[in-house]
Amino acid sequence: MSQLNLNRPDELQRDCVDDFFEDFRDAYEQCEATLIELEQHPHQPELLHGIFRVVHTIKGNLGFIGLFSLIPLLQSLEDVLDDIRKGHMAYDSSLCDVIQLTLDRTQQWVEASIADAPKPLSQTELQQICQRLTGLTSADERSRGVRIRQVLGLLDPTHVQALAIKDELPDVVTSTATAEPKASSAVDACRRLLQYYRIRMDADLEFFIQLLPALEQRHPRWQGRSARQLFLALEMNRLAGNKLDQIQLAVALMLHDLGMSFLPLQMLDAQGRADPEQLSVWQRHVEMGASLVASSPRWQDAAAMIWQHHEQQDGSGFPDGLEGEDISEGARLLRIVDEFDLLTNQHEQQEASNRQLITALVEISKAAGTKFDPFWVGMLNEAVKLHKQHFQR
Repeated sequence: MSQLNLNRPDELQRDCVDDFFEDFRDAYEQCEATLIELEQHPHQPELLHGIFRVVHTIKGNLGFIGLFSLIPLLQSLEDVLDDIRKGHMAYDSSLCDVIQLTLDRTQQWVEASIADAPKPLSQTELQQICQRLTGLTSADERSRGVRIRQVLGLLDPTHVQALAIKDELPDVVTSTATAEPKASSAVDACRRLLQYYRIRMDADLEFFIQLLPALEQRHPRWQGRSARQLFLALEMNRLAGNKLDQIQLAVALMLHDLGMSFLPLQMLDAQGRADPEQLSVWQRHVEMGASLVASSPRWQDAAAMIWQHHEQQDGSGFPDGLEGEDISEGARLLRIVDEFDLLTNQHEQQEASNRQLITALVEISKAAGTKFDPFWVGMLNEAVKLHKQHFQR
């Protein structure tokens, strides 16, 4: 079979490349969907066979258009998939990330080649990834976890820190409701998170943290909520390059629903879906939280985030009906964190399944641009992808 030359600009050549890339995108999307299904049904061999066939086809097509540099990468991935098919390795979320990120880098390389743009990886990095992937197939069970980390670190450096968080704070984010919750648990968990994200404690932060148990003890479903939301908000911000001031964001997150602790229990369950009179009372909780910090010049940004955290991109939120860029960026992030926690923690003492996580992400993603800021929706998807087992309590 003759190969194509990406440097030839003639019309036939371009048509062939366009056809290849369209097929590649279809195959990539098929792999993504199958990986999600495989996490739900890890013992269905036909799903693994399907991914293997798609990767094999992509590898062959790369040779057809002359992208020989990528063939060893896809061959190494094939070897990993073959070992999983044969039962030599157990498929889990870490291997799912390895497969997904390898395909991500392949797609980015193909796009860069077609656009004659800089490649996402150097040849040296590409060779290192191939070596690490090959090492997975020969590693014993004890050392395989370390090797998977190394592969993920090469494919996506943010994974190194993400995995460190997973190991260091397993009980902070995944804590579930108990029959007799301790008031100290919310305080200790949030202190540890602030310490991890290098936010220095001071008198104000200590005072704010001490207010959290009053809210969490109001309803069983809210136990552990402060740490869950604080972790997600700070991690989304980290993935965005700390676009927001960490301290202002942390304070806003901890206090944004403080007013809920003064509401009747039935309103906590209603979450604003009540009759007009109850709805009016429920909406006042933003004022209670914002007023606590608004009097201090230091916390004006946090006060704006709290006041606006129920505003929506299309102007349909409250209390002021703001839209788009008029809404504080931190409030746009908090709006998403609130919604995600509500969708994945609707019942006390119930584990969030992988299906619930996917459903929540799909619902929020569909509302990007109407209810939610598209940029922060993207950061939510990244954070959940990196820390999936934290949210599957």
